[in-house]
Amino acid sequence: MKLIFTIFFLLNIFSYAQETTTATANLIDPLDINNSFITKFEYGKMLFNNPRGIGCNSCHGDNAKGQKIMDFKQEHDKKIYNCSLVAPNIKDIEYETFSTKVNSKKNPNLKFEKEQVCDKLIYYANVMPTYFLVEEEIEAIFYYIKNLK
Repeated sequence: MKLIFTIFFLLNIFSYAQETTTATANLIDPLDINNSFITKFEYGKMLFNNPRGIGCNSCHGDNAKGQKIMDFKQEHDKKIYNCSLVAPNIKDIEYETFSTKVNSKKNPNLKFEKEQVCDKLIYYANVMPTYFLVEEEIEAIFYYIKNLK
């Protein structure tokens, strides 16, 4: 009786293993978001609003056209500068620039004139968060931004 039970058990395991292998071979690539249950636009919107941290919409606005984040004063060489931190319009940006900026950890070095105190301060503060997004996520956000009405 034990022998029959063991044979039956082994046949079931072998049958299950074959079904699992066949089902796994027929799976859709999970990164192919065009074949997903959500569209590329919906996926991009989701990431735009919550890309693992502060959403792009928080600074660039729901329409991605940028907005003023805050005004502040900065003293430099006994002079007061009235500064504004403004998130730029990302609706008309090129993909290469967008992709580089989304995942860059710091801004490249630039030279500023002495009187460009606000510009220099904001630039080197590098207030743009680093998201560590993969290429498919960046493409989806970019697609969403370009297709906003």
